[in-house]
Amino acid sequence: MALNQQLEDVLLRRNSFADDDDDGSGPRRLLRELQPSIPDYTSPPLDDAVAATPEAYRDDDVIGAFRTMAAAGNCTTGSSTTDRCHIPFVPPSDSFDQPGTVGVILYCGGLVDPRSYAPLARRLADRYGLPVVIPVFDADVALSFGVCDSGRLRLAQAEFTNVAKWVLVGHSLGGLAAMVDAWTYRDDPTVGGLAMLASYLNDGLGCGESDFSTTSLPMAGVTASNDLIINQTNAELYKPLYSNETLFVDVYGGNHALFGSYDDSERKPLLGQVDGEPIIPPAVQWDLTVAAIFHVASRTGVDLPQKLEGAQCPPDTSAAVSLGSSW
Repeated sequence: MALNQQLEDVLLRRNSFADDDDDGSGPRRLLRELQPSIPDYTSPPLDDAVAATPEAYRDDDVIGAFRTMAAAGNCTTGSSTTDRCHIPFVPPSDSFDQPGTVGVILYCGGLVDPRSYAPLARRLADRYGLPVVIPVFDADVALSFGVCDSGRLRLAQAEFTNVAKWVLVGHSLGGLAAMVDAWTYRDDPTVGGLAMLASYLNDGLGCGESDFSTTSLPMAGVTASNDLIINQTNAELYKPLYSNETLFVDVYGGNHALFGSYDDSERKPLLGQVDGEPIIPPAVQWDLTVAAIFHVASRTGVDLPQKLEGAQCPPDTSAAVSLGSSW
C-alpha cells in the first residue's frame, strides 16, 4: 500500500484516538509504527513561489532554521520576529485605506515547503489587504498527532497585533491541522473562519467531535476536479460536519498540487501519490482559491480594508501567466 494511502487510512479513520489506545491496537500505535517510514523529504517550491516570498524568508537556511526551532519547541511570541517560525506577508500600506483587521493563517500540505504557498499569500495580502502568515513546521508536517493546539494562532497574533479575526486555511494534511486548531478555539472570538483546500473535516482525530454543523462559523471547502490525491468518497462523507455557513467551490480543471506551487515529481516514487493532470494555468486556480478565502473573510463581521483610489495591484510575475509559460 502506498505511504500516502496508509497515512490517510490511519489519520482519517472515524475512531477517536482517545478511545482506542487501551489495548494498544488503535491509530496511535499504527502512527508510531508508520512515522519512521515517512521519508526525509519535502517538495521544493518552484521559482515563482520563491519570488513571491518576502525577501528575508527566501533562503533555504532561514526556513531550515525555523524547522529546527519548531522541532525543539522554541517558537515564541516574544519581541523577536525571527523566533515565530512563520513567514509573514504584510499588505502594502499605500494601497489600502486601513490596516487589515482580518488575517489568514495558511497551513501547508504534508511534506511541502511552506514557501510553495507564497502565491496564495501574496494575492491575499496585495489584492485584498489581508495580513497572512505561513507557519513553518518541523519536517513540513503541520499536524502533530495527539496535539490539539499547534500554537500558531498565538504566534500569528504576536506578528499582527491589529488583527481582530483570523481565518484558518489549510491544504491537504494542513487542512486537518487548521481544522483541529479551529475546533480547539471555536469559542475564541478571534477565530473568524475556516477554509479547507483539497482537504475535508474529520471527527476522529482525538481532539473532540469537530462537528462544525453546530456552529455558525464562516467556512469554505475548495476542491479541484482533477485532484486524484484526495479521497473523494470521504470528502463527501464528512460534508455534514461543515457549518451551514459554508461556501463549496470545485475548481474545474485544477488538481491537488496547484493549490500551491511546488515540484511534486518525487511524490509518486516516494509517497505513492499520483495526481491528475490540470487543464488550467496555476494562476487561475490560485485566483479562485484566494477568492473563496476572501469570501470567508468577508463574513467574519469585521470591516475589510478598501483599495485606495488609483492604487494598483503589484504585477503578477508568476510563470503561469507569463507569455513564455508552457501554458
